[in-house]
Amino acid sequence: MSRFPERDPLPAGALVLTDDAGIADQVRAIAAHEVTVVLVPDAAATWDEGMVTDLVTSAGPVSDQLCVITSVRCAAWPTAPRPSLLALQEAAFVALKQRAGSAHENSSVTFLVLDRFDGGTPHPHCALLTGMAKSVSWELPATQVHAVVTDDIDLAAALARLRAESGCGRGLPIAYYRTGSAPAVRWEERLLPLEEPSHAVENPAVTGPVVVAVGGARGITARCLEGMSPPPSTLWLLGSTEPDTMVAQSAEIGDLSGADYVRAKRHEDPGAHIGGLRATYDRCRRSRESLATIAALRERIGVDRVHYLGCDVTDPAAVRRAAGTIAATTPRIDLLLNGAGVSGARRLRTKDLSTFRRVRDTKIMGYHNLRAAFHDPAPLAWCHFSSVAGAFGLPGEIDYGPANDMLNAAARCESGRTTSAAECAIGWSLWGESGTGPRRGFTDYTARTGQLGLISDAEGQRIFTTLVSPNHLGRHASPVLLGEAEWQLAGSRFPGLVADRARLPYLGSPSHTEQDDTVWRLDLSRHEHLHGHVRQSRTLVPGALVLELAANVTDHLTGGALVDRFRDVRFKAPVAIDPHLAEYTLAASFTPADPGAGVVRATVRSHLGTGNRGRRVEHVEVLVPVGNTADSALTPARPRQLSVRRAPATMSMSGLFDQIRDLRITTDTTSARWEPSLPRHESFAAHRIPWLLVDALLQTACATGTPHRYATPHSIAELRLHTGDNDLTLAAQAKTRIRLHVTHAGGVADGIASTDDGSPLVTLSGLVLSGRDGMS
Repeated sequence: MSRFPERDPLPAGALVLTDDAGIADQVRAIAAHEVTVVLVPDAAATWDEGMVTDLVTSAGPVSDQLCVITSVRCAAWPTAPRPSLLALQEAAFVALKQRAGSAHENSSVTFLVLDRFDGGTPHPHCALLTGMAKSVSWELPATQVHAVVTDDIDLAAALARLRAESGCGRGLPIAYYRTGSAPAVRWEERLLPLEEPSHAVENPAVTGPVVVAVGGARGITARCLEGMSPPPSTLWLLGSTEPDTMVAQSAEIGDLSGADYVRAKRHEDPGAHIGGLRATYDRCRRSRESLATIAALRERIGVDRVHYLGCDVTDPAAVRRAAGTIAATTPRIDLLLNGAGVSGARRLRTKDLSTFRRVRDTKIMGYHNLRAAFHDPAPLAWCHFSSVAGAFGLPGEIDYGPANDMLNAAARCESGRTTSAAECAIGWSLWGESGTGPRRGFTDYTARTGQLGLISDAEGQRIFTTLVSPNHLGRHASPVLLGEAEWQLAGSRFPGLVADRARLPYLGSPSHTEQDDTVWRLDLSRHEHLHGHVRQSRTLVPGALVLELAANVTDHLTGGALVDRFRDVRFKAPVAIDPHLAEYTLAASFTPADPGAGVVRATVRSHLGTGNRGRRVEHVEVLVPVGNTADSALTPARPRQLSVRRAPATMSMSGLFDQIRDLRITTDTTSARWEPSLPRHESFAAHRIPWLLVDALLQTACATGTPHRYATPHSIAELRLHTGDNDLTLAAQAKTRIRLHVTHAGGVADGIASTDDGSPLVTLSGLVLSGRDGMS
């Protein structure tokens, strides 16, 4: 990881905002310098901007150093955020607005959130502040911005993590520390490419779902419903305007253009305010658009199957009434589609608090009101429309970004609960024909620079239909839809956030989190080039390939840390290429030693099939040290004592695994030459390590002298890589001959793969194996 000088989390003259009196007292006791601590009261959530400004400037102009601290340890879920937390976010917004015109490279903005990590995931309300950190990084690019969410109980320890994180410089400026478990785990958010899901194909025999769509009469929500395949069998649309009002507003403008309407009204009343007339026209135009959408949906689905209710999602009573009306006539809801949202894009210095609240509350309070009201019957699945602004922030979206980030966090939290309905939050980019983006722009910045791509209506409809199909909904809690422009934009602002799309040939996005682990589903059956490693007619995943996968997940968890060694590799049970009887997963966690070092633990597990779902098997486990100080977190590398011995196994190596030549065996040595034959497959250029060479070294060590009979490897104390090249690069170096040499003593082997001149490429030590005793 990149490193910068660490910064005092409570520097002299800092302004500290908190909504917790206990935290305020502790900060005053801990601070080594004079700091200003402002305790934000619950009532501030109802104050106007002038009163909030007076609060944050009570001790004078806002400091160059701003620190926001809160705790969500006692916050229930899915209860709405407490008023004091909303007030704290608003006070932070006002304080940032005060500094927008004078931020400089020595200024800092930090956020510290104390959390319990119930269920192993951060509380979704953390995103109200961590989402602000993402947006502030765009708004105040010269300012040092970072945030920490931690389960530290001691505030001094939590502040120490905030100090340490100030020295990190990759990815988003946010880290999550789970220290209550042993050892401690550090998380970062990463964006990984998803494999393109198979398209949902309309089947006329399949009955469409019962859908409740919030904000479904206009914009991208309406377009998605119009293209949904199969179409809903019953559709309830919830909009903010009552039906009679929509009819009257539509009649008010008729077919007039905006200019013609203003001209006509000014003719009637020359004193009429042009801005007010334009605002009236926009409201009427939206009503006209909604009525046209409802008519189109009724034509496609059926007049008696499409219903519209006026409902302001920020009003809990209105949402309860709508839910009661729907429950009275519709006994089942298959999907609740939450597309509610308003645009308030404006740069920080010109945004007002009332707009901030309106944009935020439509998303946040709308979510919680829907959750509270729609519980009997509870929807079988939830889908929320989020935004790329929630994933990595955008200029002008300091309200919209955190609100959408909370939707993403909520979907991830709910997906981790076994009793929850399927839930996802789709992070859309701009739609080129529909939605708020084309008409008003995400921000003046994105409209002017064109740094976001445009999704066509047809493409958006296809993506939506696929993601909410029964086979896909819930598989990925918060998919973020990035085109080339978005990849470039996010990667340029936050290096390391966006994974290299060529770096993960066998793994897509993590499927879920489980306690301290990030978990990927593992199914390699579609990769035909891996089908040559066969044991007793069963195609297996080579142990060396698991090391490649471990290097991949280390990339994900650490943001691209150097991988040059593996420790304490344990081969406990074979892993099948075709997961016919078991569901394989790869689980990984990162234990930090300091911000630049630590250990990744990767484990391949399986759940057996029908009748044995409660049985979990561990197949392979490996530790991946990263950074210069990682050895301090590891036990000394030494061979493991063998508790189970196995006879030689019957195996065949074909295709790319038929790669060793000139095999020579004695009682205490084995030597060979590596001669790979790599297919022209794009994934080989993306491999992180020379895992085929490692496989060849393991084959050499396990050879018994009898064709197709191999000893069984049990564990490796340590394997080191002395090259940064992968197999494809090494194989392309035609003048380089690579030799394999292994020494044996008492069932433990040490090996080396080296060039003709003796330069080491791979070394392994402490390989414990059995079944070589009776070699010929």
